[in-house]
Parts: sequence; structure tokens; C-alpha cells
Amino acid sequence: MSLSGRQQGFTLIEVMAAFVVFSLLFGVTLQILSTSMSNTRRAGDYTQAALWAQSVLDVAGLENMLEPGTTSGRFDERFSWTLEVSEEQVFDDRGLDPNELPVALYHLRLVVEWGENPTREAVFETLRGVDVNWEQRQQDGV
Repeated sequence: MSLSGRQQGFTLIEVMAAFVVFSLLFGVTLQILSTSMSNTRRAGDYTQAALWAQSVLDVAGLENMLEPGTTSGRFDERFSWTLEVSEEQVFDDRGLDPNELPVALYHLRLVVEWGENPTREAVFETLRGVDVNWEQRQQDGV
């Protein structure tokens, strides 16, 4: 028999090498997909936290006057919140007395927490200007 008449094919070593390369690539692909799914879930949680935060910050100071202090609550079984309100000093470089300004400035810091060990959190901060004469205007009917 001549060499040219011999059947050609893959050797066992070539098949094993191809299987090892396939296994490594398959493992890397699964790891990438797992990380991608985890990141997607985490992004969804942060989006939900932002929506919950917006709902709290939108109504802060509408039903009652803002007062310095801390309040907290739960949105559902997964998400909870803590709102810290503090009064900020208003400075005016024109020489006006800050106590005579008709606006009080409040700093709102909202922390939304969710998850279990470890707990994740998102912090949202904003400033809110409040008409200091609002209650008097409501009583006067203006």
C-alpha cells in the first residue's frame, strides 16, 4: 500500500485537543453569560430603587411642611428607605440677612436599601426650596 492510498482522518490527539479547546471556550462563554445576567439583574434593581426614590422625593414637602429629621419605611418586601432632611443655610453675597429671605432651603438625602447579605443601597440627594410663609398664606386664603 502506498501512502497516497491511505485513508486520511483525525488522530485521537487532534480530537482530544479540539475537545479541550471547545471545553475552554464553552466555559468562558458560560461565565460571560452568567456575569451578563447578574449585571442585568443588578441594573434592574437600581432602576427599581430609582423609581421608588422618585416617588418619595416627589411628594416630600407637599402634604406637610418639610422639617429636619429622619423618617423611614418600606416600599415592599424587598425595598426599604430612609429619608434624612436637614435645613441648609442660605448665603447671599448681596448682604441680605438670611433670616429675612422668604425661602428656606432643605437638603434631602434618601437611602434606598434592598437585598440580603450584603445589602445593596442607592443614595439620592437633592435640595428643596420651601416658601417660609406658606402656612400663613394658606390661612389667609391667598
